[in-house]
Amino acid sequence: MAIEFLMIFIPMFIIIDPVGTLPLYIAMTASMDKAARRRTLEYAIVFAASLLVAFALVGTLILDYLSVSIDALMISGGLLLLVIGISMLYEGDMPRSKRKGAEDEPEERQSPEDIAFVPLGTPLLAGPGAISVVIVMSGTADMPLVIASLLLVMFICALILFWAASIYRLIGKAGSRALTRVMGLITSAYAVQMILDGIYGYVSGL
Repeated sequence: MAIEFLMIFIPMFIIIDPVGTLPLYIAMTASMDKAARRRTLEYAIVFAASLLVAFALVGTLILDYLSVSIDALMISGGLLLLVIGISMLYEGDMPRSKRKGAEDEPEERQSPEDIAFVPLGTPLLAGPGAISVVIVMSGTADMPLVIASLLLVMFICALILFWAASIYRLIGKAGSRALTRVMGLITSAYAVQMILDGIYGYVSGL
């Protein structure tokens, strides 16, 4: 049970990547006071968790309606994760698709609610990679373990982002980039394994 839980928890944590989100979160909330920053974080965590739980619960139903198999989703999700992982490796930061527009948020002086939902809640926390992993896991693992793993990841995200300023001062910009590159390597390896598992499942079902 514990090993199965970790097999679900670790990929979720890696792809959601709260450490890689630290610099963006700090930049987007730099002009906010402590209360507004806390409200932004609460909204973002609740929104991202609700979105991912919803996909975990009904994602497979949507796939069945569209006649898309779990194997096909594993292959497509693996390709998506591979692109994200390579981007993290070479840039040492969040993928360009996630960073685009997010760096401009402080300039637009959005309200805490706007920043919490987009871009912090999605796509930074609940991005396409995380959604793909959640749907695949919900179709291949026990649902209670998937939900428990997801909620634990989001709780850890809340803790990390709550102490964002202190953590970022501790590890520094170089440390954050280094950790993101390590996570990029692990994400790429997991993506390749997901693709191989999807191909194996598809071939076995022929």
